[in-house]
Amino acid sequence: MPVYTQVNEKMIEVTLANESVYAMKGAMISYQGTVEFARAFLAGEGVQGMAMRAATSEGHVLMKATGTGKVYYACNGNFVSIIPVRGETLYVESKNLLAYDERLTTGTLFLGNQGGVSGIVRGAVSGQGLFTTTLQGNGEAAILSDGNAIGLPVTANAPICVDPQAYLAHTGQLQSSIVTDLNWKSFVGQASGESYQVKFSGTGTVYIQASERKA
Repeated sequence: MPVYTQVNEKMIEVTLANESVYAMKGAMISYQGTVEFARAFLAGEGVQGMAMRAATSEGHVLMKATGTGKVYYACNGNFVSIIPVRGETLYVESKNLLAYDERLTTGTLFLGNQGGVSGIVRGAVSGQGLFTTTLQGNGEAAILSDGNAIGLPVTANAPICVDPQAYLAHTGQLQSSIVTDLNWKSFVGQASGESYQVKFSGTGTVYIQASERKA
């Protein structure tokens, strides 16, 4: 299986032994060994998955590296975190997905699925990444973040609300919904209307970064 190594906070090394790894286009900065590269796409399963990505802009071009050797990945000086996926599902924004290996199966999910039609409308007009990519199986994934990614535990008695711009990924048995409220920015002219958060309930981990919703 591919071996992921954290070179430093902004770069990873993936060691291949006649295996494949998928990564964001342009993220490969160096490699050693016998490795071939080919264009690929982050696409969900079947026609429905591909149609969902076309509608939500969750799909993007990848580069598939296959062979034996070491491949180094980084992207625009962003921080990189390696997340192990062990027989579960990792939900992650496609724009924050740096790399993953071929053992993982991809798909697409709407985070505000408990918000009904109104939730879908809010997600579509906000442009804040409320549709997310899913990775299932046993493997590793590497995600990008603005500063170090932080994993926040969620328990049955302690749900959390996350700004859509701060959200990176989550794992575990979590349910998500869109919640709204008025905050002080609305009253001092720094924002208008309602602010939106994604509420996570259940048991699992939510990964966030040092970013917030733009006013």
